Amino acid sequence: MPSRSSRIVVIVLLLSMLVLVIPSDVQTARPVVIWPTEEWVISTPENQGMDSTALDDVYSHVRDSGASIRSLLVVRHGYLVAEEYFTPILYDVDDTHILYSVTKSVVSSLIGITIDQGFIDNTSHLLLDFFPDRTIANLSEWKESITLEDVLQMRSGFQWNEDNYNEYNDFFAMRDSEDWVQYVLDRPIAFEPGSTFYYNSGNSHLLAAIINVTTGMTPLAFADQYLFGPLGITTRLWLTDPLGINFGGSNLALRPRDMAKFGLLFLNNGTWDDQQIVSSSWVNRSSHGPSTPYAGVSYGYQWWLNDNTEWYSARGYDGQFIYVIPEHDIVVVFTSDNSDGPYEYDWLVGEGILGAVTNIYPDENPSNIPYILVGVVSMGVLVVAILVFRGRR
Repeated sequence: MPSRSSRIVVIVLLLSMLVLVIPSDVQTARPVVIWPTEEWVISTPENQGMDSTALDDVYSHVRDSGASIRSLLVVRHGYLVAEEYFTPILYDVDDTHILYSVTKSVVSSLIGITIDQGFIDNTSHLLLDFFPDRTIANLSEWKESITLEDVLQMRSGFQWNEDNYNEYNDFFAMRDSEDWVQYVLDRPIAFEPGSTFYYNSGNSHLLAAIINVTTGMTPLAFADQYLFGPLGITTRLWLTDPLGINFGGSNLALRPRDMAKFGLLFLNNGTWDDQQIVSSSWVNRSSHGPSTPYAGVSYGYQWWLNDNTEWYSARGYDGQFIYVIPEHDIVVVFTSDNSDGPYEYDWLVGEGILGAVTNIYPDENPSNIPYILVGVVSMGVLVVAILVFRGRR
C-alpha cells in the first residue's frame, strides 16, 4: 500500500503535468502589450480577436460616405490592426494633423504629471493663487473660490461664449488679445464655481499657464520630458500665445499613430513599458465625470464620457478623435476635415468597429484544441488516481 507521502507526490506530479500541457497563454485574459515606443507592431485583426471582413466594411463605409475623414486607426491589445489614410487630400503616416480640442486632454494629462512630480500639491489648489503677480479684474468671492478642480472640469463659472465658431466670440477675442491668460482671468463670473458645466477653451489655456508658472517650462518642453519623450513622440507642433505659452485649448499637431500612443497610455492606466507616466488615479478621475452637462454625455478632466457606452474620448473640432475602450482593450483614432458637416463617429465605433470584435484571442483558436483535450484527459487521470488511493486506505 503506497504511503501517504508517496500519494501526495503522485498527485502533485499529475497537477504539474496538467499545468504544463495547457499553454499558459490560454489562461491569460489579456495578452501582454508590445509597447510601440519606437514603432507600432502590426497584426492581423484575427490574431487580436477581430473580424477583418467586418473591419473592411467599416473602412468601405468611410470611403463611400463622402465624409472628409483623413485617417482611421484601430489598435487592439497594443497592436495596430487596421490603418488607412484617405483621399482626396494626399495624407500619409508621417503627416501631423492639428488636433484642435483633443489638445485639452493632453494638457489635462500634463497637469496630472505636474502633481505626480510634486510641482502642484492637489486639485483643490485655488486658481488665483497660481497668479499672485497679476492684477485681476471683476474680483469677487466666487472668483476667489475657483479651484484647479473646477477648471479641469469646465466648471470655473467664468462668463464665456464659445458656442458658435462661425461668429466672433470669447474664443476669438482671447486669441486677438495680447495676453490670453489675462483675458480669461478678467472675465466676470456667471455661475458659482463647481456648480455648472460650460465649455470654455480659456479654462484649458489656464491649465497650460499653470504648467508654465509651476514648472518654469513651456507645456511643450514639459511634455517632451515627461510625456512625449517616454512615449517616443518626436514629431509635434504646438501653437503658442503672444507670451510663448503653448495654447492649452487647441492647435497641438501630432501624427495619428502618436495620437494612438496617447490613447494606449490611458488604456493601460497611465503606464508605458513598466513606467508610470501619469498616475492611475489621474486616469480614473479623467475618465469619470461628476455629473451630466449634456444629455447622455459627461465630462471628466478634459475628456468626454459617454454615459451609456463603454468608452471615453478626446474630441476636437472638424472630427479629431481618440476613443479609449477599456472593456475591449481598443483604441480608435480619427483625423478629419469635416468643416462641411458632422459625421456619426460614435455610431461607426459602436456599431462598426466594436461589431468586429469576436473576443477570440489567438491562443483560444481551434488550433489549441489538442492541448485542451490533453488537459481534460490529464484531469481525468488525476481524479482516477485520487479515487484509487482512497480505495486502498
